[in-house]
Amino acid sequence: MGKDPATLTLSPSKVDTFFGCRRLFKYRYLAPPFVPGENKYFLIGNIAHKVLEDIHKIHMQYPLRRRFNWKHEMGHQFKAAIKLHNAYAQIKKGIITREDLYSIKGMLVNYIKYLKKDGVPKVFQVEKLARIKVDSVTVWLKADRIDEIGENAYRVVDYKSGRPATKKDELASVQIPSYGIWLRQMMSDADKIKGQYLYLKFMNSKSGIHTYDISDEMMEEAKEKYIKVDQKLKNGCDFMQNFKYKYCRFCDFRRHCVEDTDNGI
Repeated sequence: MGKDPATLTLSPSKVDTFFGCRRLFKYRYLAPPFVPGENKYFLIGNIAHKVLEDIHKIHMQYPLRRRFNWKHEMGHQFKAAIKLHNAYAQIKKGIITREDLYSIKGMLVNYIKYLKKDGVPKVFQVEKLARIKVDSVTVWLKADRIDEIGENAYRVVDYKSGRPATKKDELASVQIPSYGIWLRQMMSDADKIKGQYLYLKFMNSKSGIHTYDISDEMMEEAKEKYIKVDQKLKNGCDFMQNFKYKYCRFCDFRRHCVEDTDNGI
C-alpha cells in the first residue's frame, strides 16, 4: 500500500518531478513498485556535496588570523567523504569506478580555482534544512549554501555534479525561488536575493556558473505550483507517464512504467 497523496509534504524536487512526469512522481514518492538499486550519479553527487559542505563549515569556524589551506583541507575532506560513503566497497560492487572518484577530484579542483578567481564567499549557511508554509502547504527545503553578498543581499547556491541544464529548465524549476521564499519569511531584511547553480565539472567555463535574480514574480509562480500540486493530490489526479521527460531514458522505473502502460495502467 502506498502513501496517502493528501498527507504528503512537498519539496522542490517533488514538485519539479510532478510537473516533469506524474508517473515518476507516483513511483518515487507514493507507491514505489520496488526499491531502486544504488545509483552512481547520486553517489558521485553526494560525495562532492559532502566535501563542500564540510570544508565551508570548517572555514566558517576558522580563526581569521590564520591562513586557511583550501587545497590541503579539500583533500582531507575528500578522503573523509569517500570513507563515509564506502566508496571503495561501491567500486568492488561495480556501482562506481576509480575514474568516477577522479572525476570528483576534478570537480573539487575546479571549485578551488573558482574560489581563487572570484574570492571566498561570505557563507551564511550550509546544507540548511528549512520549512516554509505556502498557504496550508508544508514545504521542506535544503539549501547547499547561502552567502551574504552585501547589505540586505543574499545568494542561494546549488551544487550540480552533472551537465548544465538549459535556462528554460532552470527557470521552470521551483528550487531556487523556494529558497528565496524561505529567506523572505525568515529574514525581514532580505531585499535582494540571487540564485546560483554551480556545475562543478564545468566551472572553468561560462557554462558552469548560472546566476539569476530571484524576483517576487518567480517566488509567486513557485507558490502557485506548490498550491496546484497540493490541490491535485488532495482532489485526485491521473499519474500519466511522460516519455518526453528529459530524464525518462535514465529512469530507474522505466521498464516497469512501460509494462504498466502496455497493460493499460
